[in-house]
Amino acid sequence: MEQNLIVFRPASEIHLKTHFVKQFFLKKLLFNLKHSLKENKIEFKLLNRFSGIIVCKTSNNKKAVPLMQKIFGIHSFSISESHSFSSLNDLKKIFLGFAEKNLSKGDSFALRISRNGKHGFSSHQAAVECGQQIMDVIKEIKVNLSNPSKEIFADIINNKVFLYSEKIKGAKGLPVGVEGKIGLLMQGKQEEIVAGYLMLKRGCNIFPVIKEMNSKIKNNLDLLFSWNSFNEFKPINLSELEKEKDFLSAIVLSETKESIALNKIMELQDKTGFVVFSPLTFYPENHFNEILSKVNK
Repeated sequence: MEQNLIVFRPASEIHLKTHFVKQFFLKKLLFNLKHSLKENKIEFKLLNRFSGIIVCKTSNNKKAVPLMQKIFGIHSFSISESHSFSSLNDLKKIFLGFAEKNLSKGDSFALRISRNGKHGFSSHQAAVECGQQIMDVIKEIKVNLSNPSKEIFADIINNKVFLYSEKIKGAKGLPVGVEGKIGLLMQGKQEEIVAGYLMLKRGCNIFPVIKEMNSKIKNNLDLLFSWNSFNEFKPINLSELEKEKDFLSAIVLSETKESIALNKIMELQDKTGFVVFSPLTFYPENHFNEILSKVNK
């Protein structure tokens, strides 16, 4: 048995890509994860990659978890233990041992099993027989598939099973760096934080476009720093923006009012020749506040 592994699931959008693109995205995701942990003095070791999950180990899971929650491209992750098995009877013993550590008198529970590989049993059969074994041994607990007080998750892959009791939500989106380089116009407004977050989540590399650095802009970039896998943002001077046409793919505004945004988009496109995006125009206020609160934590 191996304990304290981290099993994480890449964002579902990554799995929709062609094989070549998917591998490129996963490589970038792992690079960002390693860099983020390394910058915080946490050792990272990739153990295995399976269809749907990636298994790794860190030198400090307690510190790694909040950092991993800010890595775009991760759908969810779990602290897990793994076991090798050769039969359904082995699995029943393994599930029972895990349940005895995680279930108590009066609990209701559900087994959530996914399976990949060739086995002499189905996922449903494994859930039924392992669940029955747990109920036969641990008294005064019951199965509740719709609203259990506790859940036991399992990924059965070939001759290994990864067990965990919690799925921690990730940042989702695409790994930073898989899309184009974009310039984010910045003056120091809080809207720039949300616009920057949204573009990072879409896999873009952000380059702040500024007249001159001030404390408000620096504060905004500091708040986005961890969401950028602890990579420094390299500013571009607004007066030199037109020289960056071969470097930047687009310019991003952080304007919320549609009339102002439309005028600025037309003005900037005519003046610079860049494609201009305005992700906050028509953006729901509740989502705006949710992102701002998340980044400000």
